[in-house]
Amino acid sequence: MTPVFLRWSLAFRAVLAAAAAALGAGAAHAGADAHAAASYAIRIPVTPAGDAPLQRIVLPAEVLVRLQSPGLADVRLFNGANQPVPMALTAVAAASAPEESVVLPAYPILGAKGSAGPAGLEGLSLRIEERHGQRVVQIDTPGAAGTTAGDQAAQPVQGALLDARSLQQPVVRMALDADLPTGQPVTFRVQASRDLKTWRPLAETVLYRADTGATPTAPARLGNEQIDLHRADLKDHYLRVTWGDAGVTLRGATLATARGPAARERIRASVAAVALNNPRELVLALPFATPVAALQITPQDSGGNVLIPVRVLGRNHREQPWSPLASAVVYKMVTGGTEQASGPVELGGASVRELKIEADAKTAGFAAAPAIALQFEPAQLVFLASGPGPFTLAAGLPGAQALTSAFLPLPSLVPGYQPGQENAFPLAQADVARADITAGPPPGGAVVPAAAGSGGLFTRSAVLWGVLLAGVLALAIMAWLLLRQTRHAGAQASAAPHDAP
Repeated sequence: MTPVFLRWSLAFRAVLAAAAAALGAGAAHAGADAHAAASYAIRIPVTPAGDAPLQRIVLPAEVLVRLQSPGLADVRLFNGANQPVPMALTAVAAASAPEESVVLPAYPILGAKGSAGPAGLEGLSLRIEERHGQRVVQIDTPGAAGTTAGDQAAQPVQGALLDARSLQQPVVRMALDADLPTGQPVTFRVQASRDLKTWRPLAETVLYRADTGATPTAPARLGNEQIDLHRADLKDHYLRVTWGDAGVTLRGATLATARGPAARERIRASVAAVALNNPRELVLALPFATPVAALQITPQDSGGNVLIPVRVLGRNHREQPWSPLASAVVYKMVTGGTEQASGPVELGGASVRELKIEADAKTAGFAAAPAIALQFEPAQLVFLASGPGPFTLAAGLPGAQALTSAFLPLPSLVPGYQPGQENAFPLAQADVARADITAGPPPGGAVVPAAAGSGGLFTRSAVLWGVLLAGVLALAIMAWLLLRQTRHAGAQASAAPHDAP
């Protein structure tokens, strides 16, 4: 082997070693130890809530903007011995819906004289009349046309009507304002109707009033006085409450209406200011894989009122085409001295590495870079406080796409688990101010770094292509040198004198 060939052979081996190192960079990231807290991008001290064995902790924004797995697989909770503790991932319960109380008066329903029970109510003819500002409900039964005033006075009250037509919100429950007979269980049946003819059942309850004179220690009333109506929609409906011949006096009912299910408060993270190179297009690179629930876009134009229709698109790498995620109109207006701004653009939990905001081509676009904030659905860990303290919440692991989740099913972690039970566990606190950061923004800010979207190849792809091109060039030079050396040796052999035989 000639010295020249030896030198180029060594050079080619160096190129191959560089290529192997570049290709193995990702493998090195993927090989990060998921069982060591030091391998994670952020480590946050956790203060347990007392000595309860089962606790929960809500993941802060500083954790969500560093996760590299869409399924949050790269989050762990370590004890003082650097051991991961058993945990489960669950959503955060929504706050209780605000309620309002509505009091409805009762209009008595008179049964036929001598009627036996509520069955006599079926087929009755009801008439509601307005007299001098008061509403009168009259019930007619077969053969009752000639009923005298004395007979009417003897008619038992077997039920009452409630006018719920004006209710706009669903009804959660109802409480009756009623006087009960002593020592007699009374069954109340609640029904609804639009036309006072066809009734559908809603609920039923049994109440009992004890004789406190005979049994002073007995409770005054037994039974569930709060009748659950399961968020029934009673707009344009009447309610009928019946109890047969039990001798009940019903003055009215109090209905609790809900304004609708309360939305869970989302976790928010701001995006640092981004340079605007194109007024109709803004591309952002996201350094995390956490699903994004919504995107808040607030125009920053100082010229007054702004209204811009936009499209939001996403992708995970440059080789992918852009996929539409949402369309909306973002605006900022001043009306009567009050500034109004558009709400968040819902993305439906998209997990993408790049976002593009496109302004409608029929508009002038953004005169200045808008303020952008990300919103995430809240998530919490339910964990067993096992092992010695202190506890550390760790998140963000390179190569987490292939990482196996460490979450247990809630029924496996919580003995005798009941749905929603996790929200009653004590709430541990993450001390973000004392977080130990390996990569990403400083703790306590929850600000996503402003990074423009990739305008060309990713850095790793560029390195790989460079190494491969260098290897091809080295091979070409080696082939050329070998060919040149072979030709030179052949020329020397042809010019050498031949010995006579």
